[in-house]
Amino acid sequence: MKLDVCDEGHVTVIALEGDFVIGEPESLFRQAVTEILEAGKVRILVDCGRLRTVDSTGLGSLVRALTLTQRHLGGRMKLLDVGPRLMKLLELTALAAVFEIHADRAEALASF
Repeated sequence: MKLDVCDEGHVTVIALEGDFVIGEPESLFRQAVTEILEAGKVRILVDCGRLRTVDSTGLGSLVRALTLTQRHLGGRMKLLDVGPRLMKLLELTALAAVFEIHADRAEALASF
């Protein structure tokens, strides 16, 4: 999986591409979230638009990242451009109601 991190105003965007699965991809994401939060950045938007596959480990990593972010004062994490496969997984696990999900990037950034 490829992971790019950039700041857009007061929001840190993590763009994911490829397969978010057990092993290196999940470790890269966990490390990126930890570094972002340690830098004092507590508004995170995870762009899922280029993800092909998300397994249970990738899904668990998203949940952990959400929990970690919410533990920081004012911390918020949202999802952007969730494809049909990931949306189905979120719905099946009842996590679609837990995450704030946006289809439009500008709308997502403005929602922080």
